[in-house]
Amino acid sequence: MLKNLQKLIDIYRIQKNLWVLWIPVGLYYLRFIRRPDGMTDYPHAGQCMLNEQILLACAGGWTYPPLFAFSMIPFVFFPLWMKNAVWYVISISAIYFGFKLCEKVVTKTFSLKFDNKELFWFRTLTFLLSLKFILSVLENQAYDFLIFFFVVTGVYGLFEKKKFSASLGLSVAAALKATPLLFFPYILFKKKWNVFALCVTFFLLFSFLPDFFFTPKDSKTGYFTTWMRDIARPALPEDRNPESGHFGKESNPLNQSLRALVYRIVSLLNLDQQFHGILYTAYAVLLFLMCYVFLKSSKLQNPFVLDASVLIIGMLMFSPMSSKSHFVVLIVPNMIISAYLIQQKSFQSISGFLLFLSFALSSLTSKDILGRQLGTIMLNMGSVTISTLILLIILIMITIKMSKEA
Repeated sequence: MLKNLQKLIDIYRIQKNLWVLWIPVGLYYLRFIRRPDGMTDYPHAGQCMLNEQILLACAGGWTYPPLFAFSMIPFVFFPLWMKNAVWYVISISAIYFGFKLCEKVVTKTFSLKFDNKELFWFRTLTFLLSLKFILSVLENQAYDFLIFFFVVTGVYGLFEKKKFSASLGLSVAAALKATPLLFFPYILFKKKWNVFALCVTFFLLFSFLPDFFFTPKDSKTGYFTTWMRDIARPALPEDRNPESGHFGKESNPLNQSLRALVYRIVSLLNLDQQFHGILYTAYAVLLFLMCYVFLKSSKLQNPFVLDASVLIIGMLMFSPMSSKSHFVVLIVPNMIISAYLIQQKSFQSISGFLLFLSFALSSLTSKDILGRQLGTIMLNMGSVTISTLILLIILIMITIKMSKEA
């Protein structure tokens, strides 16, 4: 009786003090509106679509899928202050509810029964590991929080065997940003035929949705087909058109994809002629490691969030362009690893050391900490890319251990 009463008191204290956490969220809005790049560029693309103009020409090099421009049409009619306020509320809400949904899946996967203290440290550790990328999304007014939310919704649907939620979440994420298409062959691998059929159907429906309402002038093709031809195809590794060199084959420190890291290495070693061969080899190794995890995790009862963590890393690494804001989806693998280490009480293990190393490379190399010059040097060395690959190594180690215990 006394123990139950103490638990209720502890829960009350935690909930009573939760409002304090929302104070910095409210204050950060002042920085959020300092650079309203997103709420300037995104609604402009929506206006271009309303005028039935070609996005790439009208919106200053727009590279996002047309569904995102279509979703920005309501913002066209808002004043700037309202655009910022609504976008901030949507950003915080999607991150918060995505975090809570991910937590629900992770705790069920590991059958975790944390007490209040362990739950606090579990959430705090996950938040700190992901904070740099969350702030990057907010600072740049990026829309990658939507990808995080819809991917987590899809993973939740797979875990709970809710076909509609799984297919809707993953298909919307893929229609907004092509890299979640990586989940589609995984669904086939899991022999979830109905989910795969729904994913493809929903993906095509959402991708062609703008074409049901608008037709770009001076173009023989619709918005989605034009995007596939002018943006998606040049981004593929085998495209050797010199005009598409901005897709990863450059020294831009903001690009932390595997392709950019390989390009920096081959340039440093004067192996530019072998760039594609080395890149394909790196892709093949990454794909092999991902498939290895899937085979090992197939012995587990609920492998979906573990496999999703690996797929998310694949999304970031296979993408031709991955900036810091894109890495907000790493909340999922960060939460998986945090849960496992807390459950096993193994922070002094190799996994614990690797997690700290990953955190140091991704978050402690910030320009705000090291200064602009040294921070740029670390980015040019691919610090965030290497940090993400370290997370993959930890996930492989966890999968191997869990499969042996299954």
